[in-house]
Amino acid sequence: MAQVSVSVLACDTMRMGEQILKAEKAGADFIHVDVMDGNYVENLSFGAQHVRDLKKITSLPVAVHLELFHPERFLDMFAGAGADILTFQLDACHNPLHFLREIRRRGMEAGVGIGPAYSIENLKYLLHLADRLTLMSVEPGYGGQVFEESVYEKLRRMQELTKAAGLEIPIGVDGGVNLEIGSRLLNSGADVLIAGSYIFRQGEIGKQVKALKGLQIQK
Repeated sequence: MAQVSVSVLACDTMRMGEQILKAEKAGADFIHVDVMDGNYVENLSFGAQHVRDLKKITSLPVAVHLELFHPERFLDMFAGAGADILTFQLDACHNPLHFLREIRRRGMEAGVGIGPAYSIENLKYLLHLADRLTLMSVEPGYGGQVFEESVYEKLRRMQELTKAAGLEIPIGVDGGVNLEIGSRLLNSGADVLIAGSYIFRQGEIGKQVKALKGLQIQK
């Protein structure tokens, strides 16, 4: 069974609390919050106050995805806001080993994300400090992109790398996830399906969450 992380970027901002609670009731596993400052990507989104407000209404873990340069500058801000998981983009961080240690030191799970244009081999020497991995199947920050099918190969290779290191690290995929793609991702080695538009913009929220949750690995 897939784990599902619902991306609030696709919520109706005037109804975000209501929509998140519907997703939680339907069995969502995580709340995914993309933080963008208009530099690393050409978009602006949520801040620490959104995380604080989400923590007031949901019991689900809140996963913050920093899609911005110099993510270390925002570490204490989101730790103080109550983030449970903090993920940064590898190409936006100058000292990833140190940053992973600092995230853990503040009591959060440490996550690393990598864009579709980058090799996952760059993650090999970070695995011993990573609690979670996120593979982007579209470029961060831009809507309406073509799903990059190279992520299937990356998933299989990522599973090989983690097993070779004797580690079990949940791997999430972010970008363009729907029911058909979600099934292929799950069978290629994904553990967490990060979905926004499919859940909040393409039908009944609870039904969409349950559909993704119901996906099974095909033997």
